[in-house]
Amino acid sequence: MNEDKDRRRHRRLGLRLTVLCQKVGRFGGTVYAGNTINVGPGGLLAEFGDCRLEDGELVSIDMTVPPTEGLLDCGGRLSGYARIVRVDRPHSLATTQSDSMTRAVALEFCESPKLQV
Repeated sequence: MNEDKDRRRHRRLGLRLTVLCQKVGRFGGTVYAGNTINVGPGGLLAEFGDCRLEDGELVSIDMTVPPTEGLLDCGGRLSGYARIVRVDRPHSLATTQSDSMTRAVALEFCESPKLQV
């Protein structure tokens, strides 16, 4: 994991935000809901339960940002497109038997996400 940190161009902040993710080109396809682990200007790391995402796929993302004093006082939504860089094997983040299908998914933004307030 330290290797990944060293290769990043941008620093990431440990933020826990709800993120929705859907494969591009799959109208009406599955929407995966998860939580971010960290977020930066170039991408994010999120955990998803029982997801069928694969390295290299292009996805649309949508994140809800709660009101945060001094950062985004009224809250908002970030949306955009990202490429899946890595999908960790199941069990890598699992803390209990019930979440054994949790996967960490590393995403690189194709462009800066758009903010809607």
